Amino acid sequence: MRVLLLVVLFLVAFDMHAQTPLLAPYLNILGVSAAMIGFVLGGYAVSNLTGNLFAGPFLDRFPKKWFIAGGLILAGFMLIGQGVVTHTGGFFAFRLMLGFVMAFVSPACSAMLGETGKTALEQGEIMGKKGLVLTTAGIVSPAVGSFFAVQFGYGQSFVILGYIMIVAGVFSWLVLPAKVDGGGMPAKLLPKAAGRQSLLTILENRMLYPAFLGGFAIIYAQGTIIYEVPLLVQKQGMSPAVTGILFSLKGLGALAILCQFWLHKVPVETRSFAGLGVLSALLYMLALGVAIPIQVMMFLFGACFGMLFPAFATILTVHSPRELYGSVFSIYSAVLSVGAVLSPVIAGLLENWHHSYFIAFFVTAGVCLIGVLHRLLLSGVPR
Repeated sequence: MRVLLLVVLFLVAFDMHAQTPLLAPYLNILGVSAAMIGFVLGGYAVSNLTGNLFAGPFLDRFPKKWFIAGGLILAGFMLIGQGVVTHTGGFFAFRLMLGFVMAFVSPACSAMLGETGKTALEQGEIMGKKGLVLTTAGIVSPAVGSFFAVQFGYGQSFVILGYIMIVAGVFSWLVLPAKVDGGGMPAKLLPKAAGRQSLLTILENRMLYPAFLGGFAIIYAQGTIIYEVPLLVQKQGMSPAVTGILFSLKGLGALAILCQFWLHKVPVETRSFAGLGVLSALLYMLALGVAIPIQVMMFLFGACFGMLFPAFATILTVHSPRELYGSVFSIYSAVLSVGAVLSPVIAGLLENWHHSYFIAFFVTAGVCLIGVLHRLLLSGVPR
């Protein structure tokens, strides 16, 4: 079943990343201004954040298969809607609904995958394989999306991606079990007040805070990089195609780390501190304008992300009860959405591009320092 879940995750990630090269050009064809394009694209993150706040209690009380399969089918119809609309308002509405629906799908997949692991080492390996699958999809899918755009046009490309999402939903419904036998309390037996109780239980669990803060930090750093690097390429007079190459190098860096399965034997806290420390140093060097090729920097950024994302996901699965995985990953996804919304906004408000890298450095280094203090303070203290 684990392999089937990874296949579903690949299809979901492939479909979502394939939209990346389509969104802005298609909105431009619809006659949307540059400012409005940013608003429409940012609206997805806001609706996704809203959905994350609602998803947790439902994921813990009902079979996650329902949300994975049903959400993918609904998302497919919304993607088709994005491809057939002819005005901005309709596209924006479908985009908002897509963000809300996917807020249920992604945490449900992560929670269900985490439930298949029985030990901390096994869960770490599972999350590493999940990162490997998502990274591979992220590298391959933008090129496929661009190919669709050239062959079929932007609108028709959304329709094709919508059908792929519907197929993924039907596949999920047919092959995934209603629940995973992982030793936790079945979701359907949770009391009606589980939503409120699970939120309190998660917030009181001090062992989860490093993952929540760390997730926010790396997404904030990633958002800053996504905003600033294309501008840097443009500022240096390089071809826009260089931007795609740089982000592919970032994906290859993540892939290089995710293939090192021996890293899962290293304590997850050690991996987290090392990754955040190196990420902070890279951001500081970028802020100072150190003469290191940007290609090397992007590869190293990817390596940091490849180490950190599985590490934080493992912290969540190891330090929370299985029956609350849905709520835990929903809150985690909400925290990531906050970082994704804030980072480009703050970077855009700053006049000097060095300043945004400094802020990203302070965020990552600050979280790393807080993580060290957290570990020292709770060393030997029972949860």
